Amino acid sequence: MKLKKLMAVLLTGCMVFSLAACGGNGNKEKTDGGEKETAQETSQETETDGESEESQEEADSGEAVEIDYATFMVGSHLSAKAEAKVIEEFNEKYEGKIKVNIEELPSDSAYVDKMKTLAASKDLPDVVLGKEGIRELAVKNGQAVDLIPLLEEDAEWKAEIGDGAIEYNKEGDALYSIANAKQVIGYFYNKEMFDAAGIKPAETWDEFMENNEKLLAAGYTPLAMMTGENCWTTNLWLAAMIGTNGQEGNDFMNTYHPDSYENDSVEKGLEMIQKCLQSYTTSDAIGALFANSANNFLQEKTAMIANGTWMTPDFSDPEKAAEGLADKVGVAAYPESGLIEQYEIGYVLCTNEEDEAVQEAALEFLKFKTGKRAQEIFLEDNGALPLTDLVALSDDFKAANPLIAELVEASNSNEWDFNNIDNTAVASTIEAFSSYYPELASGGMTPSDFAAKLTEAAAKTK
Repeated sequence: MKLKKLMAVLLTGCMVFSLAACGGNGNKEKTDGGEKETAQETSQETETDGESEESQEEADSGEAVEIDYATFMVGSHLSAKAEAKVIEEFNEKYEGKIKVNIEELPSDSAYVDKMKTLAASKDLPDVVLGKEGIRELAVKNGQAVDLIPLLEEDAEWKAEIGDGAIEYNKEGDALYSIANAKQVIGYFYNKEMFDAAGIKPAETWDEFMENNEKLLAAGYTPLAMMTGENCWTTNLWLAAMIGTNGQEGNDFMNTYHPDSYENDSVEKGLEMIQKCLQSYTTSDAIGALFANSANNFLQEKTAMIANGTWMTPDFSDPEKAAEGLADKVGVAAYPESGLIEQYEIGYVLCTNEEDEAVQEAALEFLKFKTGKRAQEIFLEDNGALPLTDLVALSDDFKAANPLIAELVEASNSNEWDFNNIDNTAVASTIEAFSSYYPELASGGMTPSDFAAKLTEAAAKTK
């Protein structure tokens, strides 16, 4: 049956964000004529702490409040154009009031490493993307702000985020991150290569493996895979193999921070991944980064790549893709009618213990970064799906972006929904995938041994 699960994210700790205001009470002195203010009271001023005085002086001076933000969506990153446009529009809107100091990091892995280092010293930027355990570290070190009270104070922003995204990342009554996109992830394939091999998108995993053999026989490398960074494209396939393996596998791929990976569904998926790494991918897949994996598909060196809608603009980019590729690309749900459907972990406000001016400025940036306008930009320039129907996919958009429209349509009829491994696994487990995939590919480790290593890695975060 059709399964639509949005799991509640389980975190630890709860920090409540508050804005402190100081006020003075006037004292009255009784006289024969009634009450009058004493001279002391007439001259008494409201007391403020050092931070409040500093904030007021900054506001009075007319200088922009500075906040810090780091991003890996730069250069050739798929989201670089949309990211730059969001920041540009924010700067225009708040010119002279808020200045965003941006640190650009060259890759996802560089970003994660840097943010984890900063979290250890309680020095995270004011707004961060909470991926791969960064959110949890921000909660643990006390920098993360509970966003529920802030959403309740701004009905318009709350409506733009929507209940689905809020509930997805909520723990009990607390919320420490907000997404700016919904993810629907299947896989893209080269229709020309499929036609030459005499195949169509597989309906079962047995047929999928047979298609890989037929593509090889026709002279094509089937899959664009990678084992570097977070093993993104490889682990999307693995998540699909697990998440469509009946109710047991689907439940596992909708479990947040599983204690153990030692089950039949995971081991069956790893067995297929092992075969794919050994026989059905490029020679550079072991240790490859996402950029390598994407380039192999964009330059028609492989027939398939697992990824989300945000990749679609690259198919027609002459600087990235082979000429005419856009006309050759099709999109499909995974075998057994499965799709990754989830909300991103999203952005964390890390301003606890900052002065009031910084808190307010960073909140304005977070609202803009996750709100309706940013969602529109990421849809238009990046193909990322909006959080609610307040940002609609117009008929013109669907006509101009048929792959996105087709994937959204598939999400209305697929049988299995599940999360990806980046959203469910703890950071130490994600690192273990990259560490042990080479040994799995070489045959030096069995799928069951690999699953045991993942379980060991999961325990390290506890």
